Amino acid sequence: MITLIPSPTWQPAAVRVLPIVAPANLRTRGLVPEIITLSWAPKSSADHFDFSLDLSAILDATGDHIAAIEHVEIPVASGLPTQLAVLCSSIVNGLACIMLGGGAPGETDEIVVYVVTQQGRRLAPRILLTITTETDASIPTPAPTMSGGVPVPPNAIRLPGGLILTDDNGNLS
Repeated sequence: MITLIPSPTWQPAAVRVLPIVAPANLRTRGLVPEIITLSWAPKSSADHFDFSLDLSAILDATGDHIAAIEHVEIPVASGLPTQLAVLCSSIVNGLACIMLGGGAPGETDEIVVYVVTQQGRRLAPRILLTITTETDASIPTPAPTMSGGVPVPPNAIRLPGGLILTDDNGNLS
């Protein structure tokens, strides 16, 4: 199993890290488990913030780690230029970290983060994010991209010449 590689250049905001815990195994006792709604702290439409998921509570017991974020989905996207947008995503210090911008003030959006682990598990937690009414709707600023259009996450390693370090296939590692 590959161990986590720490990111010395950038750290996700601790206040926006949401721990994902294992659900109680109540079915063995004939009980129906309580449905828990996951939500991040609200943001304004003008904010461009990182939001992270910590899956270590359900993966550490098996020695598993997050391998990749397959994709991030906002199921009820409005199609407007000011809608909540995923600017980039990356694994940072073992956390599934996504950057979000924009959003319609007063709305609550659902975000689904599709994660795959090193042992092949697939998880798709659904998280709610409320957009406050403090500011007007703002168009999100796109993240910088590489030549193929791949967004550059904040923890990418930039070489002295300004190029982003990639693997042999040109993917961010």
